[in-house]
Amino acid sequence: MTAPAAAATRPVPGAPSATRSSRFRGVGPAVFGLVTFFGLWQLIVMVTNTPAFVVPAPTVVAKRLWEELPNYAYEFSYTLAAAAIGLTIGTIVGIFGAVLMANWRILEKSLFPLAVVLKLVPFVAIAPLLRIWLGYELQPKIVLATLITFFPVLVNCIAGLRSADPLALEFFRTVGASRWEILTRLRWMTTLPYLYAALKVNVNLALAGAIVGELFSSKNGIGMVINETALNLDIPAMFAAIMFLAITGVSLTLFMNWSERRVLVWHESVRTSGGR
Repeated sequence: MTAPAAAATRPVPGAPSATRSSRFRGVGPAVFGLVTFFGLWQLIVMVTNTPAFVVPAPTVVAKRLWEELPNYAYEFSYTLAAAAIGLTIGTIVGIFGAVLMANWRILEKSLFPLAVVLKLVPFVAIAPLLRIWLGYELQPKIVLATLITFFPVLVNCIAGLRSADPLALEFFRTVGASRWEILTRLRWMTTLPYLYAALKVNVNLALAGAIVGELFSSKNGIGMVINETALNLDIPAMFAAIMFLAITGVSLTLFMNWSERRVLVWHESVRTSGGR
């Protein structure tokens, strides 16, 4: 075989086969870990003959999840709505607060301690108060999701706004750029990776906040389902609801990772990962 022919037969870097191989290497360990975990769980339950009302086997949980899937999906729509609204409000408040604090130190010194205090409040403790103040609809869950999610956005965006290249910042000031132009054309681009880092955490924190609210004050939602199944000692159904939440949480995290790769195509964290 001639040299050109041999070169033509070599796999091209970045070809579909190489991409599939790299994706398998990324997913393979996670799949192996999950299979091992559920296999050990099934084995321990079978060997110890643990009754289902104490710890059900994964097969029992999976069967119950399939049976209750339409009901869980319907109830989860309430949880997702509250979490999405709370995440949106928390993100907007966090970004707005970060812009103010990053530009005016006096506001940071005045407002950041208050943000820390709100972050340290035990949300399980204020959930009953929110039930008294706001009732049993979406409002308490939205407030909890907002309180949980705004602080990571605030801290990350402050760091991102202040991470702009000093030389680029000096250039913008030299050409007479306004504070708004510096924010939108320079600082915001350096903030986006930090914002996505916060959102990847917050997407599940928002769900957790909404579920905490549902455990104390809700007529609907997956948290209400978990609460009722626990009170009725329907442990397989409770485990099935928790597994449903785990699956949706992983799905939301994967969606955020996919979104980050599409939005931050220019950032080194995406380029060095090969777009995976």
